[in-house]
Order: sequence, then structure tokens, then C-alpha cells
Amino acid sequence: MGRVFMTHIYTGRFARSVLHFSLLCATVTSVLAASTTSPQLLLQGRFGDVNGLQTAKSLPVLFSWPSSSVFLTFQSSSINITLTALQSTVQYSTYNRFTFWLDSKEVAIQTSNPNDTSIKWSATGLSSASHNLTITKLNEATYGEATLDSIVLGTNGKFLSPTMPAEMTTGRRIQFIGDSFLTGYANTGGTDNCNYGACTAYGCLPSLDTQDATLAWGPLTASNLQADYQVLAWSGSGVVTYDVPIADAEATAAAAAEASPEAATEAEALAEWEYEAQYPLDSDLFNRQVAGDNSTIITNFTQWVPQVVVMAGGANDFALDATDLETWQTPYLAFIDQVNKVYSSPQIVIFTYPLESAPTASYNQTTYYLQYMTSLYNSARLQGLSNVQLIQLNGINFPIDGWCDGHPSVAAHANIADQLTVYLKAVLPQWANSTYPLVATS
Repeated sequence: MGRVFMTHIYTGRFARSVLHFSLLCATVTSVLAASTTSPQLLLQGRFGDVNGLQTAKSLPVLFSWPSSSVFLTFQSSSINITLTALQSTVQYSTYNRFTFWLDSKEVAIQTSNPNDTSIKWSATGLSSASHNLTITKLNEATYGEATLDSIVLGTNGKFLSPTMPAEMTTGRRIQFIGDSFLTGYANTGGTDNCNYGACTAYGCLPSLDTQDATLAWGPLTASNLQADYQVLAWSGSGVVTYDVPIADAEATAAAAAEASPEAATEAEALAEWEYEAQYPLDSDLFNRQVAGDNSTIITNFTQWVPQVVVMAGGANDFALDATDLETWQTPYLAFIDQVNKVYSSPQIVIFTYPLESAPTASYNQTTYYLQYMTSLYNSARLQGLSNVQLIQLNGINFPIDGWCDGHPSVAAHANIADQLTVYLKAVLPQWANSTYPLVATS
């Protein structure tokens, strides 16, 4: 969702602890040849600058997408890790937040910011047994991206074939595409910590510690279903709304001023619209290997193929006045066609939020959004796309307390994940209970 028009619910370390225990309590599966001299890395999420999308045999490894993880197994009395934030651009800054899990325990959360762009983590006095380390990016690319530059073991230390997380052993794969409601934007902010301390060239976002992408509904759903996943999401993205050249932005300044209470003058509205116009579309995100780099276009989608794709975009398209149905629906259907083509007709779920229960959604936005999403589903089915499904989340008893900047709290994310999990088990029972071949790139 957009930073101004809608904001992105269960709080706390316990929820993430459950998720990561599930990730790390897994069968040891050999996905790479054992090596004593160089890191053998297993990847979860979409990565850039690596040898394939599942494994990497060399550094650096570029973290860009939210809730993406690197897994490694090693034997050493010590380990030292260094990550570096990418240089700031108009699309993202140098804010990053990573969590480190060693042998099923969260041992650190480290951050970078414009004043300190390096993240260093180390552990000493480790036993001679093998150890499993997970490094996970908690923020989206709107805040920042970073590279994993070095992993240094102690004397006589060696890297082992990585332990595969439980979610990856089933071969089930699910991909989520969407906006800030999917990134986990401001989900841990609540009412007490909802401050705007992460400032970029276009203004200030909620502080970095208000976002934990691992507690967003996508990763939670994947964990519930024991499925590997990718989250392709960017706060403010839409299907058609932000495909507006900045040169044309002035024509919409008055509409933006009316829609946004923060825009007191047309000049302020124009600046805000220029900010919105920077956002990538959902289809742009799908085609990018690196979230913040529109030049990294994927040409080979066969290295990681999901059986299920959840398309959760569209709500931002109604933050201002809605476009006509055909103008909005045509590119969405084209996007569905592209996903069908590159992934050989996976199960596609059109995902609709209960905006009628969201504390910041307007009646006009909710009405258009719900009607257009239903029409999209009907049009897809009338075209013979039997692999397209629709879920309209139930807004009854939907948690609305503790939202930050108009976005769901951790409790709301957990509610969404529970609803989607039940839905997928009911609509796609064969997928939810089947295993699939593991394919590790080399």
C-alpha cells in the first residue's frame, strides 16, 4: 500500500521465534558438494548476483527482497560476518536490518544507516560440532539493500554442505507479489513506536525497527504450509496507478491534495505525487532480479518455479480516483498471462484484502477495489483460466488495533496468514499435501 494513503498486526519475538525454529529444525539434505575453503550457501527468496536463484558458491551475495535468507553450515570455534549497505539512490536509502540465528536461537539483530553503512556480526567460543547460521533481511528495499561480503571462520574452520530448512524439503514453492501490506511495512510499530525516524530523499518513513518482514502474512503462510517462498513486494506499488511520468504529475496535483490530508497545498501534492510516481508496478517487480535495480531483468524464470502465485497487488490503484475498469483490468490480465507463460500455468490466487475493515481505507477506495478485483477474477475465468482463484478475506473480527501509519499490525498479519492457509488447504489440497522434486542450481 502507499505510504500516505493506506498503512500497513501479533507482536513480538515469540512469533518470529516459532517461525525460525520451524526453519531450522530440518533434515540435513545435501544440496551442494562439501567444501572446506569457501562458503556453501543455500538461499531462500529472490537474490541478485548469484550463481542461480537457490544456491551460491561465492560472495558477495546481494540481499534486496524482504524476508530473504541465507543459510550456511560450518565447523569452527569462531565466525565473522560482514555486510555492506548499497549506495543510496532515488529509490532506496542505506537503512537495513538483519537478524542472525545460530543453532535455532536468535543471537542478534544488526542494522545499517546512512551514518554507518556496515554491518558486522561475530561469534566466538563455539563448540567443535557443526553449526547452522541463518541471516535474514527484515526490511524491504524501500529502506535499503545490502551485500553479504565476507564470511570468515577461525583457524582450521571449514564450511559444510548447508542444512536445508524444513520449508524447503517439501519442494512446495509459493510466490507472493504485492505492496506494503505484504512487505510488513510498520507492522511492529504499534501505537507506541510509530515514529518517522528513517529519512530518505523523499521524506521520512517509520523507523527501521517498525518493520519485520518475517512476521508479514506471506512468510507466515509459507511456514504454515511448509513451503519455500519468495516475497516480491514494494511499498506503494500498484498495477497501473503509478505508471505516470513525473512530467504529467502536475495534472494530478489537485486530486492528490484532496486525497492526502498531509498535502496542504498543490505544491506539496505535486512533490508527493512525484514520490508516488517513483514506485515500480507489480509487473516491474516480477521481472526484476534485484528489487531496487530496474536494469536487472530476469530472462530465465526456470531456476525457481513456484506451483502457487499469490497476486496481492491492486489496492494502491484506488488511493486516488479510480480509473475505468477496462484501463485497470487489461494490464492486470496481461500480467496474469505473463505469470502463466513463464511458470507454465501455476495456481494463481487473486488476493483481496478486507479494506472494509481497514481503519484508514475510504468508502470510495474500498468500493472500487472490491468490485474491480471480483471483476478481474470473473474475466480471467471467462477467458478459460481455470487455474485462477479468488480469495476475499473475511473482515469480521479483523484486528485493527495497534496499526502504524495505516498499516496492519503483527496481529493482523497473523490473521491474514491464518485465513489464507485455511483457504489454500481447502482449494488446493493436493498441493498443500504433496511433495515435489528438489532442484538445486549449480
